[in-house]
Amino acid sequence: MHRHKRRIPFGERSRRQRKAAFISVKNDIRRHANILGGLFFTHDYLHGRNGWIDCTFLGRKQPVFYNCVLDTTRNAYKEQVRELAYERSYVLAPGDGPRLFEQAVRDPVSGMWTSTLTEAERLDALGGLSRHEWVEQQIPHIADSAVIKIHEGWTLHRDYRFGIGLHAILDAAYLTIDVVNTFVARFLATEAGYANPNPISYRHVEIENWHMESNAIADPDAFRRETLKAWQALRADGLHLTIDETDAWMVELEQGNDIEPPQSHT
Repeated sequence: MHRHKRRIPFGERSRRQRKAAFISVKNDIRRHANILGGLFFTHDYLHGRNGWIDCTFLGRKQPVFYNCVLDTTRNAYKEQVRELAYERSYVLAPGDGPRLFEQAVRDPVSGMWTSTLTEAERLDALGGLSRHEWVEQQIPHIADSAVIKIHEGWTLHRDYRFGIGLHAILDAAYLTIDVVNTFVARFLATEAGYANPNPISYRHVEIENWHMESNAIADPDAFRRETLKAWQALRADGLHLTIDETDAWMVELEQGNDIEPPQSHT
């Protein structure tokens, strides 16, 4: 008989364990305060147009901290629209096709999983389309029907092992550093759940990107090559941009101004 070890929620762990985890999060926040503002930490790449991120931040009293999943209402809307499209596809054409990670292998250096996609099966019940093609055709119709309703709000989840879980959906176009800091300050005023009673829906044209969003590096090998190339170029000629110059350029892009990047200098 196998005995499975019970997952111990954060609140039931020893004071020493909770304090150690709290200090670890606090140190992460401090180390990145000059970039992220000093209220939160994230492993995700914040490029100014994120629809979701994972982050951690401290509560008002030690050793409480929050392990948070943040979504925009737009990102939550498009995910639920896509999910409904897939559900409808399985009503018309039941059955399991090849799974995305069925033949996945782990990259020995980055630890990320990679998989080669197989050719999609054409289904008569979906008009001769693959499931993915049929879903993509349905997304505009489902989005414009406004059958999906999203509410801004957040819920607490005390079954997390690392911190107190917090799932939040914010009525913001993107999760910028300022938006996240504003949310953290707003949440810490009460440290309680919240639900906006007013539903939100979007037309298909109001959401510019309907693809699945990833905050991870898709090709770690290419990233390492580009990083090494940039470092070698810097050592050769000294040309570079400062963080302030790069941030100013990103702000312009975030505001919809399609401007050229600043000129590199020594």
